[in-house]
Amino acid sequence: MDKLSFNAHLTTTKNALEAKLELYLFQDGNMYITYCPALDLSAYGKTEEEAKNEFGTVFGEHIAYCISNNTLANDLKNHGWTIKSKKKLQSPSTEQMLSTNNVLKDIVFHRNSYQKVEREVQIPAFA
Repeated sequence: MDKLSFNAHLTTTKNALEAKLELYLFQDGNMYITYCPALDLSAYGKTEEEAKNEFGTVFGEHIAYCISNNTLANDLKNHGWTIKSKKKLQSPSTEQMLSTNNVLKDIVFHRNSYQKVEREVQIPAFA
């Protein structure tokens, strides 16, 4: 059951929220894919490291887009996050994501091999 655990801990820094997201890394054909179920974002590369690094780019562009369009709070809510205040967020539980996220179900229940990695990210505090 340890493979199914998910944590997204958020702490507030001066101008940002720091999040620890768990990412699922797996191989599909010749490509490696990094997937974040809490945000439904993915990236790929020819190596594991490239897939992880590309995820950083995808994550940054997604957050920047949401902030520039003033949609970050709605985007997080649409992905099952609970927003208690502008500085207190909670990601959906593994059980919630498994019941609604078909990509995560496929990874967990149908992939022969995958690994979880944690990635520290920063989300700018939103107004």
